[in-house]
Amino acid sequence: MIGVARSRAPIDHPRYRHLAGDITREDFSGQFSAWLADLQVARVDRLINNAGCGSVGARLSEIEVSVMTEQFKLHCGAALVLIQTLRDRLSSAEIVNITSRLGSMVQHQRGDFTGGDFSYAYRIAKAAQNMLSLCLSDDPELAGCRILSINPGLLQTASGSSDAVYSPAQGARAVLTTIQRAPRSGLYHAFGELAEY
Repeated sequence: MIGVARSRAPIDHPRYRHLAGDITREDFSGQFSAWLADLQVARVDRLINNAGCGSVGARLSEIEVSVMTEQFKLHCGAALVLIQTLRDRLSSAEIVNITSRLGSMVQHQRGDFTGGDFSYAYRIAKAAQNMLSLCLSDDPELAGCRILSINPGLLQTASGSSDAVYSPAQGARAVLTTIQRAPRSGLYHAFGELAEY
């Protein structure tokens, strides 16, 4: 198992290898490729793109294009770069993009978040990531892969919503169960609810 994060390894296990790096940097792809070659990683069975963070700017007067660009680059662009970098190792892999209810156009149009204090940049970036998943699932270069966009549910984390109900451990287990049970590429909710995007 391998992992990438901006910080040092959160896991201490002999079968885990960790690269500390910033996936939004222009030179990351080369750094990642060289690291994989050193580890002699020839095949990746499952890629989980979970990089992300919250953002600010929930009102028109507060939006900064630079923040929106950073969020897009992290949630959508970085996932794409990782997939492109790993392309030759993904012949029949599961590619999982962790999404959010806030990326749902259906829920927004329905008014589910009316009056909420949610960042423009984060919502737009997650909606773009959902479209990335749909584009990837229709790409003949990834014909042997399953592309899943999974909403992990309302998780009780430092950046979680005030109405969160699931622990991070519950969310992680539900995501893994969803990966195992999903019959095809698509948008899913980890707790079995209809994923509306």
